[in-house]
Amino acid sequence: MITGKRRAISNLFRQFDIFIDVEQRLYKIQNGLFGILRWGNFQPLPKIDYVLVFRSFFVKCEACVYDDTIDNPNAYFQVSLVYNKNRRIIIDESKNKKEAFALAKEAAGAFKTRIMDSATQPGKGTWLSLNQ
Repeated sequence: MITGKRRAISNLFRQFDIFIDVEQRLYKIQNGLFGILRWGNFQPLPKIDYVLVFRSFFVKCEACVYDDTIDNPNAYFQVSLVYNKNRRIIIDESKNKKEAFALAKEAAGAFKTRIMDSATQPGKGTWLSLNQ
């Protein structure tokens, strides 16, 4: 079972957790309110083409800086499962690059697929092997 959390859009009131059952090929995006109420159903997992890691900004601040430095405090690393060439299931968001790539390697190993790194050099995706 692979689990993740949508940290960038989660807040005190609403939380988003992702559960992927690799063996049964099912996934669930669980929504929650106040940490008490939770809902979401398992759905069939489509055929995964590859795992994608990229940086995204989730700041609702006009004065905030969106530079390309790797340690930008406004950036989140997203790990997604890509299917049907361009459709995505976001499985995790983290401010920690090592944590994001560790989960990407776990997911790529589970689905026996490749990793596309679009986080290290924005706009220039590179394929990684599981050994990197």
